[in-house]
Formats: sequence, structure tokens, C-alpha cells
Amino acid sequence: MNLLLKNIKIVSPEDGIDTVTDLLIVNGIISKIGNVKRIPKNTEEMNMKGKTAVPGIFDMHVHFRYPGQTHKEDLYSGSMSAANGGVTGVLCMPNTDPPIDSALIIQDIRLKSADLITDVEVSACATEKREGKKLSQILSLSEAGAVAFTDDGSPVSNPEIFRRVLEYTSQVSCPVIQHCEDMRLSNGGVINEGLISTAMGVKGIPEISETSVIARDIMIAGFVKNSHYHIQHISCGKSVSLLRDAKKNGMNVTGEVCPHHFILTEQECLNYNVNAKMNPPLRTSDDVEMILEGIKDGTIDVICTDHAPHSEYEKNQGFYDAPFGITGLETLVGLSYTYLVNTGIISFSEFINKVSVSPRKILNLNSIRIKEGEPANISVVSEKTKWKINKNKFMSKSRNTPFDGFEVQCKPYCVINKGKIHFTRL
Repeated sequence: MNLLLKNIKIVSPEDGIDTVTDLLIVNGIISKIGNVKRIPKNTEEMNMKGKTAVPGIFDMHVHFRYPGQTHKEDLYSGSMSAANGGVTGVLCMPNTDPPIDSALIIQDIRLKSADLITDVEVSACATEKREGKKLSQILSLSEAGAVAFTDDGSPVSNPEIFRRVLEYTSQVSCPVIQHCEDMRLSNGGVINEGLISTAMGVKGIPEISETSVIARDIMIAGFVKNSHYHIQHISCGKSVSLLRDAKKNGMNVTGEVCPHHFILTEQECLNYNVNAKMNPPLRTSDDVEMILEGIKDGTIDVICTDHAPHSEYEKNQGFYDAPFGITGLETLVGLSYTYLVNTGIISFSEFINKVSVSPRKILNLNSIRIKEGEPANISVVSEKTKWKINKNKFMSKSRNTPFDGFEVQCKPYCVINKGKIHFTRL
């Protein structure tokens, strides 16, 4: 694949680039940045005026439902959903059927995804079958290709086992990614505990179910030398405060947040809106404000989606029976730009850090550079383009989103990776 991208703006924080120039890609490698005097044969020239190239966006929290739940999503449809949303790399969660707790499953996923345009990385179970009772074979799973360990969807509740997970993962320099929820405190709740849950007459999930686990985990992580503790999908303002304090104390602790938790509140659950049912749940406007502050001051390292596709049938089973979760890959760029960059919470460069640079650093993956001689792993967006989210244009198998019809700015244009190019249809 030979491409000459004319008049394209390049923003690459690690390379110190923020300029409009030409970009020549030859056989999938960045050949020239700047004035191109010799254009190879069979090179497609594209006028990219008004478009911005950034290091390929990486979503470190997705569910591709393989193996076992491919009616919701599979490796191919998940990859196309990512590319359609301007994302070139993902980290798949292990709460599949069977769970990803064997080297054979990891090898199978890596083999089946090798030719996809999206880089598909794998997280493995921290405990066998995600049951929280017995440590998984962390060292062999890491050797097979796992880059992180988590029982996502379930916490590692036993403190002694959690300590051992941290000790073993520290030997292979992998982060432990924790779903922070005390199930005893959640007690079968389905939305945030508060006025809305009371008005709806449904069980609520109190904020202490999240914050108590984070507080405990931070103390254990501080005890285990060379460990890396990462907090998934932060939903509470007090969780941000705990993360901020841990960082001030020099701890190797990081955290992520999803657009739905810095945009929406528990009000979305009124009228039993199943597409607003997620875990952790949507919280209050105060929580949203504290999360935004954590994004602004750098406490929160990563913006990801927790892309959780479900079939329409599953989501329409009634509020209590419907599964938690929403799709997110194809709304990540537009929502984040609109509610973070346009509002002045963070700059565009800081946004790229949180969706491209930081996720790969946390997972100890190779950084993506836009420089001559490097493989072209690039997301191209149209920053000024305003567009309306239309779930019928998604390439995911599922359409469970509360953002259908939202007016946003900054539209994915295409992704370039592995010598391939995909143009969005959003």
C-alpha cells in the first residue's frame, strides 16, 4: 500500500509534531514527512486538507465476545467496529465463555486476529474461571501473549489472592486491572443508589461498593513492590480522589474512565432505559464534575469505552434482567472531543495522550510514532466536522447505545494500519 497524504495536519505528542505537511507511506511504512520530491509508482494521492493524523487510537477496555458469545460480537466485527470508530488497537477483556484463562485460548485469539486491520491485544483472567478462588497460571499466560490480568466483570475480592496476583504480575511487568466492586455492598443493585433508584423502585448500587475496593487495593498495591494497579471504568468522584492521593504518594497506580461516566448521569435511567443500564452505574452530576476534574488535572490516565455489545433481544428483557453495558468504539472520538476538547477540559494533544500514548505505556506495548521509518499506525479524524451519531451506521453486531442521535464534533475519517486502510461509514 503506497499513499501520499497531502496537506494533512499531524499531531503526535511523543514526536513533538503539530504541523500541516505531506505524509508518504510506502508498503505500510512512513517513508517521508514533508515535501515529497519523488513519488513511487502506484501511489495513491489524497488531499487531506482539514484532516488530522494522530498515532493510532487504542481502546484498552473492549469486549469482543470471543470465544462463546459471538452472537453479540466477534473478532472480525469488533475489529471493523474499532476501525469504523477511528481505533487501530484494542485490549480484549477475558469474561468470555469459556473465560480466557488458558494459553491455548490466547494463542487462538492472536492467530485469528493477526490479519485484521486492528491490533487485538488480550488480557487474561487473574484467577481461574474468574471465580476469585485460585490464581490463574499468570507466568505461562504472559508467555502466551497476555499483556494484562483482570477478572473484569468480577472483582478479585479475596485480599490474599489479590496480593498474590500483584506479586506474580510484577514478575512479568503486567498491570493488574481491577473491576472495583464489592458485590456484597452492591447486593443485586442495577443503578446508582440514590433518589432515582428510590423513585424507580429498584435496588441501587452505592458508591461505597466501588470506593471501598479501591481503597483496599491501593493499600495492598503499596505493600507489593514493583506492582502496577490499574482501576477500571471509574464512576465515582471519590474514586478519583483516592487515585489522586495514591499518585501523590508515588505509587504505580493508574486509572481509566469511559465517556458515559463523564457525560451522562443516573437521570438517564428514568423510564427504565435499558441502554443506560451499565456496571458501574451512571452516577450523579457531582460525580461527573469530579471525574472531569480528574481528567483535567491528569489524575485519570486513560479514556476508553468498555465496549460491551449485547443483542437487542437481550437488552429488551426488562430492566432487571437486561445485561449491563453499552457499545462504545464508534462513539469514542466524537463524544470525547465534544465533551472534553471543545469544552476546554483538555487540549487535543492531551486527548491523544489519553487514547493513544498512555494506554500503550500502561500495557508495556510499543509506542506508536509518526516518524520516518516507522510502520504507519495512524488514525485520521476531521476535527471540524459536526455529525450526528446514528447507531444504524455502526459496524458492531450490536446497537446498544444511549448516544443515538447525539450531535457531536470531530468525525473519524479513516485508519491506516498493517498496510491497510479503512474509511469510516459513520
